Amino acid sequence: MAEESAFHLWLMRALFSGLAGLLVFLHLLPLDTVPPGWAGPDLFVALTFAWAVRRPDFVPPLLVAGLALMMDLLFHRPPGLWAALTLVGTEALRRRAPALRDMTFAADWAAVAGTLVAITLGYRLVLSVFLVPQPPIGLSLMQLLSTLLAYPLVALVSHLFLGVRKAAPGDLAGTRRLP
Repeated sequence: MAEESAFHLWLMRALFSGLAGLLVFLHLLPLDTVPPGWAGPDLFVALTFAWAVRRPDFVPPLLVAGLALMMDLLFHRPPGLWAALTLVGTEALRRRAPALRDMTFAADWAAVAGTLVAITLGYRLVLSVFLVPQPPIGLSLMQLLSTLLAYPLVALVSHLFLGVRKAAPGDLAGTRRLP
């Protein structure tokens, strides 16, 4: 039984890494040569937050940090800043996951929305303090809003097709010692 749950845990972590790689591939794929008129959602953050709220053991901090840093480098963002903020947001949601377990989806969405707004504002604040050129505020708000609107769909797909459901009170007891 313990080997089965450890195998499932590592399988879900590998699935998360694979989904992150797929998102990077789709983002870098040159489907259109004209710049889009709107800023799409950050699906990696939405996926990470959805899994952190439902099953925090599937998204360990080192994995999130490594994947987010890789995305910073590939997407030409300031290295480590968005990764660090994503990690801080994930850990904040991971800490709130037991309290959110018995609440409705609206409470989950509100917690994710507050965290996403905080890390977006923190990102812009740090960039402005260090006088780093930033995208217009409209694009940042558009990406924030589109990520918030995509979150329910990401959570639904994670729940229905990937089997990432909220943990029952005893589900996480045997996996606490695993890295």
